[in-house]
Amino acid sequence: IENLDNWSPRMKQPFIDQYGEDYFKEMWAGWMKVQTEIFQKRNGDICIGSLPNIKCSTLLVNGVKDALVPQEQPLFLQKHIVNCRMVTWPEGKHNLHIRFAQEFNALAEEFLDNAWA
Repeated sequence: IENLDNWSPRMKQPFIDQYGEDYFKEMWAGWMKVQTEIFQKRNGDICIGSLPNIKCSTLLVNGVKDALVPQEQPLFLQKHIVNCRMVTWPEGKHNLHIRFAQEFNALAEEFLDNAWA
């Protein structure tokens, strides 16, 4: 997933439409660099050791048809993050925040409104 040239146009185009091609490439390269650094510094533990430190309300959005994230991961996160609310989209894939933008935004707004209440 690191090389955007290997992405299918169908997967890449929504991000280009949202952010512009140059900014998306720059943002993605930065993201990949940070993830690689964290992975190397923590001997492969990107976040498991940090989960007990999460104390705030957490919204976990899960797409059942996500090809990049196995279903074990969101279930693990839900189990190990205190005060975690998981919302699952049966038809959701990795880009569910784009495909279901209105529903996702409404969910996020509702979560944030209640988190600050």
